[in-house]
Amino acid sequence: MYPDFIGIGAQKSGTTWLHRNLQAHPQLWMPRKEIHYFDEKIDDDSTALSRLFLKNSEAARWRRQAWHWLKVYTLRRPSVGGLRWTLKYFLKPYNDDWYGKIFEPRKGRIAGEITPAYSVLSKKKVAHVHELMPDAKLIFMMRNPIERAWSQAVMSFDKVQKGSAESASMEEILDRFARSSSSRLTNYLRTLENWSAFYSEEQIFVGFLEDVSFFPGDLLEKIYRFLGVDPSFEPPFLNMKVHSRSSDTISTSLATYLARKYGNETERLAAVFGGYASFWSYCARRLVEDPPEEERMTYPLWASALWEEWRRSEQGSVGAKGLGLRSGPLSSLQAVR
Repeated sequence: MYPDFIGIGAQKSGTTWLHRNLQAHPQLWMPRKEIHYFDEKIDDDSTALSRLFLKNSEAARWRRQAWHWLKVYTLRRPSVGGLRWTLKYFLKPYNDDWYGKIFEPRKGRIAGEITPAYSVLSKKKVAHVHELMPDAKLIFMMRNPIERAWSQAVMSFDKVQKGSAESASMEEILDRFARSSSSRLTNYLRTLENWSAFYSEEQIFVGFLEDVSFFPGDLLEKIYRFLGVDPSFEPPFLNMKVHSRSSDTISTSLATYLARKYGNETERLAAVFGGYASFWSYCARRLVEDPPEEERMTYPLWASALWEEWRRSEQGSVGAKGLGLRSGPLSSLQAVR
């Protein structure tokens, strides 16, 4: 009844790329991305009728999405099955039974969903997930905290403000950070602590965005094996850039601000995972201690001069020695630094 795996985040860390490549596998079935059951809908006792008139962001999003999928399955790609699923999804009351029935079209396939906001669920809500799906497998994607926070800010400006993050003032950007959930979404170790309190380390796959860039095929093969499906499948979206941005730079002053904000977090991540996390820590220290003189620097940071600096440094030479695919089950990552 319930899914076999869940992607729990992190936001802006390659989850849309992952969703498309998992959804394409013939042995997997996934609904639309971001179901938001355990973080939002589980506490929502509104009815479909009330959502037509409620004046809040959740109801407005429900109306947009309902209208979009009704048009898809009645006009663009007429489908009785798709329309039936859409009506159940948008008209039935939210509860555990509703969540389970989302996955009815699986027809013997391994089913799953990805909702990045699950990364910040409380232990109480994670416990509820575990009650329903004790044998589920989890996938958690991570990204350099400096990059993740900047990417979220860009998305926020694109959605709710005119203009762009690149053209916004430093004060506007810092105000956006202060009013967002950026810090919670970037607290990867809290996420892993909360979920590993209920799920074994063998059930949790941790991926790094750098592997999406450097080793996409190897990464997907490893995830397919983790999920128990044919790892030889060649996904059609392997090298597809999802939600890519036209800008390839970040303000150096903003990067320095984020380095100070997430410096301790990157140090803790480096101590646990090494590898790419060691590079994240190097970036934070380097930006705080000796920021580049140029006004803007290359983004993402693995494409900047900081990457080669790290590789050439004494610590970097150790951390990067034999650096290949780093993603894998949590149980193996903490044993291999």
